[in-house]
Amino acid sequence: MSSYIQIPNSITTKLTKRSKQEEALVYALIRNEIKDNSFKASFSQSQLVDYFVEENRTLKDLEREYKERTINNYVSTLKDVDLLKVIDLKKGASDYRYNVYQFDYLKEDYFIILPPFLEDKKITPKMKGLLLFIKANCLKGTNYLHYNGITTDLANTLKVGKNQIKGYLTELQDKGYIRFIGKSLHIINENFLLFWDQDVDNITYKIIYNFCLEHDRVPPIKRVDGRGKDNALCWIVGAYTDDYDRLRNDLNERCKNLPENLSLEYFCQVLRNKKPTREDKAYTPLILH
Repeated sequence: MSSYIQIPNSITTKLTKRSKQEEALVYALIRNEIKDNSFKASFSQSQLVDYFVEENRTLKDLEREYKERTINNYVSTLKDVDLLKVIDLKKGASDYRYNVYQFDYLKEDYFIILPPFLEDKKITPKMKGLLLFIKANCLKGTNYLHYNGITTDLANTLKVGKNQIKGYLTELQDKGYIRFIGKSLHIINENFLLFWDQDVDNITYKIIYNFCLEHDRVPPIKRVDGRGKDNALCWIVGAYTDDYDRLRNDLNERCKNLPENLSLEYFCQVLRNKKPTREDKAYTPLILH
């Protein structure tokens, strides 16, 4: 299994059928079977069927046959839209065959999840797939997105019917996967990572990010330059390095009355009494698709 699973943000544009959530989940399941830098993965269709019918092992033969055709359609769609390639068909130890899939290494425009998410039994495969679509639409480097109306632009962004969207999101909220802050939707499940590299910049940002959530505020985004650095965050890191306990203490002491709209420049001003300049003060973050 992989340490983490890369999912391309392009699932939001390439997967358009009613079964798009399940198709996205099948992509994640197969990609999780990558074991080396060849980016090949093997997964039998029988195993995929088992995953989707795990809560109903007593399916009759005809029902299982129908589910097998359905899974085969999911895989065919992923192949047709170039999200994976089927490069070989091998015979297993018993009398069944399994596909060998080829994936690309994603250098950009992707997000990552942890494999334990796939084994979560609290929500259905469809809800897992919906979470993947939510994450693919989050602002770059965050686990949240903004919207104007749940049944209007949010339903359209997530490609969910306006009659279903509220029920789906209520379920995810009640089960602790998402939360709302004003007109923003946040994934709060620990298997959806902000980053993989555990460097001081990322850890410092995550501490500030979580502090904002704890105080019911939308976390600031990073505005990175050509080196991948946020100027204000660098000033904060320079003051605290890896003394994360001191950073948390100072946040609690100096940021007791947070404004509604937060930026890393705000935290730099409060924590370091510095006000970094920005070349583009009218910067507007883009939602990745």
